[in-house]
Amino acid sequence: MEVIRVKKGELIARQRQRVKEWYILQEGVVMIKYDFVESKLGPNSIIGILEQDWFLCDYVAATDVTLFVFPCNGFSDLKQALAAEPKMRRIFLRTAMLQRHQLLGIYVDLYNKVRQFQHFIDGALNDYSLICAKNKVDGSISYEMEKLKPLEITHKAEIWEMNNSNSLIKSYLDEYLNVLEKDENLCVGAIMEASAQMHRVVRGVGEMVSYLNYNKDILIGTKKNNLFHALFDLELTLKGNGKEPKDVQKLVAGLFTLAENLNIYGQELLATCREEYATSAAVKAMPEVTDDSDDLSYILDYAGYEGKEKAEIYQTIMAYQDVAEADARDEKAYQLRRKINVVFYEIYEKAFFKAMETPDNVPAVLEMFFDFGYMGEAFLGEDKSNDLYELSTHMNLCQSDNVFTIYRWLKAVYQGQKEPSKNEFDMDYNAYLIELYKQGEIKKEEIETKKSDIHAKVQFEISNMFKSVNRLTYGNITMFCPILREADLFNTVDKMLVTAEKVQQALDDIRKIDYSVFYRELTNHGLGKEMMHEALNVEILPDVILMPNAGNRAMMWQETASVRNDTPARYMLPIFTSADLGEMVLEITGRYRWEMCRKVQGVHWNDIRDRSLTSEYYDYLQFYRKNRELSSDTKEQIKGALVRAKNNFREVFVRDYQNWIKYEAKGGFRLNKYVRAIIFNYCPFSKEIRDDLKSNPMFAAMISKHEINAKQVVKRLDGVYGKYKQSGGEVTAEMKENYHFYQM
Repeated sequence: MEVIRVKKGELIARQRQRVKEWYILQEGVVMIKYDFVESKLGPNSIIGILEQDWFLCDYVAATDVTLFVFPCNGFSDLKQALAAEPKMRRIFLRTAMLQRHQLLGIYVDLYNKVRQFQHFIDGALNDYSLICAKNKVDGSISYEMEKLKPLEITHKAEIWEMNNSNSLIKSYLDEYLNVLEKDENLCVGAIMEASAQMHRVVRGVGEMVSYLNYNKDILIGTKKNNLFHALFDLELTLKGNGKEPKDVQKLVAGLFTLAENLNIYGQELLATCREEYATSAAVKAMPEVTDDSDDLSYILDYAGYEGKEKAEIYQTIMAYQDVAEADARDEKAYQLRRKINVVFYEIYEKAFFKAMETPDNVPAVLEMFFDFGYMGEAFLGEDKSNDLYELSTHMNLCQSDNVFTIYRWLKAVYQGQKEPSKNEFDMDYNAYLIELYKQGEIKKEEIETKKSDIHAKVQFEISNMFKSVNRLTYGNITMFCPILREADLFNTVDKMLVTAEKVQQALDDIRKIDYSVFYRELTNHGLGKEMMHEALNVEILPDVILMPNAGNRAMMWQETASVRNDTPARYMLPIFTSADLGEMVLEITGRYRWEMCRKVQGVHWNDIRDRSLTSEYYDYLQFYRKNRELSSDTKEQIKGALVRAKNNFREVFVRDYQNWIKYEAKGGFRLNKYVRAIIFNYCPFSKEIRDDLKSNPMFAAMISKHEINAKQVVKRLDGVYGKYKQSGGEVTAEMKENYHFYQM
């Protein structure tokens, strides 16, 4: 086994990173981090044992650590390794039992915290109402507090599991291990059983972490619509009326005690709130959502509109209220939508640049406008507006390293972290500037200046990508209006919301089957002459941008972020949808597969002399009528597919790719043998699925050929990497990833 050393503070494995190997901790301490939940692993612990396809937690070196790298992707690898090294059986067994016990302890601790959180808020709200009634004062309980529901855990750990683990660890562990290590099947089975159990339990931990993160602001937070500020205001009111606030003070003391014990709040926040309370500063609760007209008026004021111009825009937008409710399709309604489609983005642009002046102090109503297209209760109704306001305080749900709301995306462009997207004519920002110069709209010397003009970049992104994609992802171009309305949210907000977790799950479901889908071959990696001719396969996940609408269509807007192949694709989704998100992501991933191949192949994308996914597929569809090996029924099916796709070869492939992932991977045959061979060659199944299909005559020969080729590449890489290390080179993370790619 390979030995690696990691410095204190360095990341060993990141949450959502693909599991390619397990790590046996030989020396040092590793910290498991799952948001605010932390736990330590000591020597002989195994990193990766509780995961399956992707790491569920971050693993960080708490000290300098030494790790044994153990190639393991599941049952078959574990069985093979322990058969070769029987003395490792007891170590693996003991570690599995101890780590399971440790994880169950974390689960129990977090479960108790969730219950304490729920019980305190329920009791405090009841006491609050009684105090208000007793003293004849009006309360200020927010919508979020009243709406809080108990957590229903999907991935539960049962009491008997905890009792079983307690008895085993405390009294019978050695006897248990003595029996299990004697038999290979018992040993591997017990380890995999504990692994599956840990996987379920840590997902339960994740549910509780998400619940507390989502609802923690109800108890105490920087915004004023929480229990702490409600109690604070009540105490001030009672004092102002000359009444004794002891009951309220008791609740506040209990609230701070709970907040400390939960360990989910920053100490700075708690210190600020304690100081605020101690000095009795008069703080009034923020309104949830203002009335119909004020919302729109406030947005226009914020964007800098005034006088006659503001009045005209206000009247135009409010005129849409009747049209929206009636779902009108006449010419008047059409013209009104066109007018609003222009003015909406003008308001958005002005308000966005105003927000960038103080990005950490953007009013809630403007956040709702930026993220959802909200323009008042007149269009959304009171209940949905309140739901949206609550959601606006939890936008972390829709954010990750590669998932962005449109507002966060535009901020990234403004801050220079992301380059603008291509426009409808497949032209990026720099090409657009050159085109403006050719048309005489700007001077040559202005090109370089505008390349670094952040305002111009954001304006380009809003005018070219945002306007187009917002309409397209809605799904109904003729009826589209960027103002979010109640009829669009015909289900609950939480059910229609597209979260970062849902997006990642949709991507992961595809990656589990088509493991190479987001891998790119990169040659410009700067690893010296020994590696200069060696391409490295590196996984680059797409950036996903959530449009502020309730739609039913996804877009694969561009396969890379620039002319370089090492930049992420850009997927566009509505932020609310009632459609199947997995289906939407699968469809655009099929388009990504096709377009990425076209980009790599360039002008040879359909030249069969230069074999590729697109050239072979193009050749197959172009000459299917002359293919004597295809039956007449199959030819009719191909003809029908081309008719439905309006003779667009890419769209025929997309439908076949969907069938490949949904059915062929499970042994359900939907494709003819030519299509199956082409797609398997360029989109092979993962090892786990190949193992299941090896005995199937439809796949046996293809799988055998694929695995022989992969082993040959691995053998060659052993030699290449060996020479590289002998010459003084250090094997990088990218080189390791490339090596594992051929073992997947």
